[in-house]
Amino acid sequence: MTSCREDSLGRQIYFTSQEMRNFAEKVLKPFDLTLEQFHLMKNMPADSGLTQREIGEISGKTAANMTRMLDRMETKDLVVRRESPDDRRASLVFLTDKGRSLVEEVIGGFEKFSARLVQDVSEKEQQVVRSALKKITENVQKMSEELDNKS
Repeated sequence: MTSCREDSLGRQIYFTSQEMRNFAEKVLKPFDLTLEQFHLMKNMPADSGLTQREIGEISGKTAANMTRMLDRMETKDLVVRRESPDDRRASLVFLTDKGRSLVEEVIGGFEKFSARLVQDVSEKEQQVVRSALKKITENVQKMSEELDNKS
């Protein structure tokens, strides 16, 4: 069975992903941020708010998880919720000045990480990896859809 071999591509992708996640968590720890919080913040528009539902769609989180995450972020003064002018039942979420500053500071660290990540990897090799990972992602999505269709 090749899928369980120690040198399988799937296993290498998994371990690489875990190492990258662990590194990212170490970078974010001094800022008291989780990877999920940072991902959400860096994908929020600087000048316009998003509804909690829109943020949930961006981050792939359920409404309940989104509420808990935003509550914690609001307590840290990273985001603020304001009533939507279009729908009183909805609130819009905005980054605070502190949140925007934090995103800019942390992104600088991740840009250095990204540069070191591909150190000694040629542009041609990077393109091959990007292309292969894109195809693998598409294959996983197709397999996931097939499983969804069976249930």
